[in-house]
Amino acid sequence: MEEGGYVPGEPLERDMHKRHALRSMLWAASSLALVGGCSPEPELSDAEALPLVTQEQGERAYDPGPGWNLAWQDDFTGNSLNSANWTVLTSNFDPVTNNCNFGTGELEFPRAQNVTVAGGKLILTAQRTADAPFDSRCAGYGPRSYYSGRIHSKGKVERRYGKLVASIKVPSGYGMWPAFWTLGANISNVGWPRSGEIDILEWHSNDASWMKSAAHWFANGAQQSWGTGANRGYSIADGFHTYEVEWTANRMIFRLDGEIRGNEFAHNEAAFQQNHYILLNLALGGNWYGHPHPDAIALPWGQTKTMEVEWVRWYQPGSTPPPASLTNASFENGMTGWATWSPNGTEAADFSETYNGGRTGAYHLTHWTNGTPFEVWTYQPVSGLASGTYKVRAWVRKNGGFDLSRLQAKTCGECAPVFTDLGNHGDWTMVETPPISVTGGHLELGFHTRATSGNSAHFIHMDDVELIRL
Repeated sequence: MEEGGYVPGEPLERDMHKRHALRSMLWAASSLALVGGCSPEPELSDAEALPLVTQEQGERAYDPGPGWNLAWQDDFTGNSLNSANWTVLTSNFDPVTNNCNFGTGELEFPRAQNVTVAGGKLILTAQRTADAPFDSRCAGYGPRSYYSGRIHSKGKVERRYGKLVASIKVPSGYGMWPAFWTLGANISNVGWPRSGEIDILEWHSNDASWMKSAAHWFANGAQQSWGTGANRGYSIADGFHTYEVEWTANRMIFRLDGEIRGNEFAHNEAAFQQNHYILLNLALGGNWYGHPHPDAIALPWGQTKTMEVEWVRWYQPGSTPPPASLTNASFENGMTGWATWSPNGTEAADFSETYNGGRTGAYHLTHWTNGTPFEVWTYQPVSGLASGTYKVRAWVRKNGGFDLSRLQAKTCGECAPVFTDLGNHGDWTMVETPPISVTGGHLELGFHTRATSGNSAHFIHMDDVELIRL
């Protein structure tokens, strides 16, 4: 997602088209310095398009590997965007980069209504509009044909180096241009490309199986670009995948799903020795697609396309603190170490068992009754904790509808908990709570479930609970 400094009266979109014309070829080279002036590649016909395969829609397990400490994250919990982390753009003029249509001639007009948080996900929604919206500062570029969503962390989350990764589902279809990327925090002062840009993920319908990645900077009196890619082997659209860059003072490594690695970018540019901020957006059309007419975009009237983000994490080098010690965390010793509370005498709905086995070892915790309603809170009190921020993680299998089903933690018996609602998981799946601040050394953690109508086919199995200090 290249940016350019908009100067009134200058043909910014045409200039950016030159800069961006070879973007579709970036992934094919290991270290490619690009120059402008080339034509965009032709589009594939529908017959040539890579078929979509069925993909797992839930969260993918992610491990940054040894030597990484989680420094910042947003898990998009609750029902609104965390304004301490993000700013929502509400115009096709970007006041940070001072340009119209984002320097790439995109067809969308970002607005707040198209940025939502629900079900533990950030959702950026694109839709056609007949409203003909545009910012008066961009009157010379004509109205936009779509509404969409775009957020950034400028002035709120800015970091240098580390491992930046997100779990994202991008939408399929011609003209979709979802992106996860960064810009140098000094862009308002020095402009683009002197600020530097790191494109972790860009997706193009011509190459549906590819995560395309790039870096842009200024050197030798001109814009410089380098690009790579990672091929999943099937379309990565319409399913969640993890996209990451590992960034140091002299190299960048891009990975898809933690295992498919792009080429390594060796660098020593000043633009990549400073703080960058994060951008997430769903663009449509623009110069990467050769400036298609709005009618050509694969988004019919009355329908929507969404880019969904489960989480964004920024790791820094260093050892992750070991998990706090829990008693009988895998329920191999029955219910030793765990307490039970129920408001209606249904404490027996929680028990350790071997049915279907556990994730590791033989035993796990089950919440279940034989077709009768129940409510139960299975928890372990932990004391002597150092002040800091913690998360609770556990592995879950679940089937059926429950009135309430949560992994939660709270700092006292009467305190409001932080929690994650448990979705249905046919296979063992790792879940985790939002972060919780501990200042008094005490935490209660565990599972709270309630079924107000009995169904013997409904169950929740839980195993391998961990308390992690961030």
